[in-house]
Amino acid sequence: MSGGDELVAKLQQQAGDALRVVAEYDRDGYELRYARGDVTARLEDRGDAIHRNLVLEGISREHLEDLFDAGNLRCSMHRFEEVTAFHFAEREYTGLFVSVDSDVDIPLASFTDTCWRSLD
Repeated sequence: MSGGDELVAKLQQQAGDALRVVAEYDRDGYELRYARGDVTARLEDRGDAIHRNLVLEGISREHLEDLFDAGNLRCSMHRFEEVTAFHFAEREYTGLFVSVDSDVDIPLASFTDTCWRSLD
């Protein structure tokens, strides 16, 4: 991913203060590009487990693309009561993780396209 700070700025324009986490990852670990102050402790607690899950999801990407036969998988999204999490699996073991507060109303297509384009 190129321009991590630029990506964070663009996502903050779209999500405002609801942006929680922006992180890129590979097989060995993850690098935080942004973490909102009130989620830092939670991230320290759960970050490694989330990273392992993202890698596993990335491995299954090809299976989902074959199953749905709808082109390349751009992202997966999980919406919880407090958090909406977006996973952009670039390759089998690399990608981008972005989360926002669940109550924020973001333009889904432009938000996810901004994230996806940052992987180039």
